Amino acid sequence: MIEKILKEQKRMKKRLRETYVYRVFGEKLFHSRLWVHDQRAIAGGLALGMFIAFTPTIPLQMLLAACGALYFRLNLPIALAACWVTNPVTMAPIYMTAWKVGRYILEEVAFVEDTFDLFSQRTRIGSIIRHSAYLWTGSLILATCVATLSYIVARLAWGLGERIFARR
Repeated sequence: MIEKILKEQKRMKKRLRETYVYRVFGEKLFHSRLWVHDQRAIAGGLALGMFIAFTPTIPLQMLLAACGALYFRLNLPIALAACWVTNPVTMAPIYMTAWKVGRYILEEVAFVEDTFDLFSQRTRIGSIIRHSAYLWTGSLILATCVATLSYIVARLAWGLGERIFARR
């Protein structure tokens, strides 16, 4: 069984070496920390993927997750899979909630409201700036909360799983 898995991994590495991604990132793609299944790499990859999933960067999420996993040496498949939390079905409720959170936060801060008043409500650019600020502020707040929570839950689940399977 293990020989079969190792043979498949070698075949995957060979195919990856022939791609454009390999030419850009090189041997960093095959660093052992990107593919290891330990507590730090899994929890970190999950937190990174969740953080990126909750930011309004839909067309770039997979690329950002891959670059982040390469830079921080986190589990690459988990980071990429976590990005799919925001899919065409869940995207609208998540970003609408982020927009509402951002609007609530920014309307309570007087300095920000005064800055928004510099841009007239009647112009299209002023409206775009205001709504973009609401979305990005709410998204960053939600992304930070969800990433932190997912990191903690993954670490706790890993520890609980070790205790349960250690008894057997």
